[in-house]
Amino acid sequence: MSAKSLFSKKNIESQQPDTRTGIMEELNLPPELISFVRKNARTLQIVLAGIVVLILLWAFYDYYSEMQKKKGASLLAAAIQTESTDERMQKLSSVINDYSGTDAAVWGKLEMAHMDYNDGRLDAAITKYEEILNKLPADSSLAPLVRMNLSQSFEMAGDQEKAVAQYNLLKKATGFEEAAHIALARIYKEKGESARARKEYEELLSSLEEDADPKLKSRIQAMLAAIEGEKSTPASKPEEN
Repeated sequence: MSAKSLFSKKNIESQQPDTRTGIMEELNLPPELISFVRKNARTLQIVLAGIVVLILLWAFYDYYSEMQKKKGASLLAAAIQTESTDERMQKLSSVINDYSGTDAAVWGKLEMAHMDYNDGRLDAAITKYEEILNKLPADSSLAPLVRMNLSQSFEMAGDQEKAVAQYNLLKKATGFEEAAHIALARIYKEKGESARARKEYEELLSSLEEDADPKLKSRIQAMLAAIEGEKSTPASKPEEN
């Protein structure tokens, strides 16, 4: 077998440096970067494909979530407008089960809790209100409303201790201070604790702004005066024979 000639055309071409140019050279990228990209081209293609897939999945998830919200809201509206109690409960259950994680599911459970409350199923209402409240973020604007419903349910059920605890938490919620103070004063009066009832009215009165509704101030002052009147009225003595 004859030896290959060092001067053959194929051998000469293999000894010459690669002078090919591409888009990376046209962009004047550093030679080190160009070399890295070419050596790891396969890996970089896989990574890029993965990023594209993730972007597509994220876009699909956003679309799916938005559609779920719209469908849940539509079914919730239909359920609330349903006159039949049994049918309404069935539709609300569908909203909660089929569209869990959406706002419609939360409002659906809240509506079911209201129905339990109005029908006198206080234990069931309390359970639902507590479940909703425990799942809501601390800064949710819906939380004070649910807590108000929960407080009223405890009060109606005769559990004054738990009602007082919830109303005290409600005093810290903007827009619910008045209702919470008045409810606490009402409970304390029922328990015969006039001093604590008076304190609630005084705290509420002192918390009002100067431009607060004059009718509200007058109403609170009247309730305070009523407590003071009860305090100053002497106990009646038994008639002497």
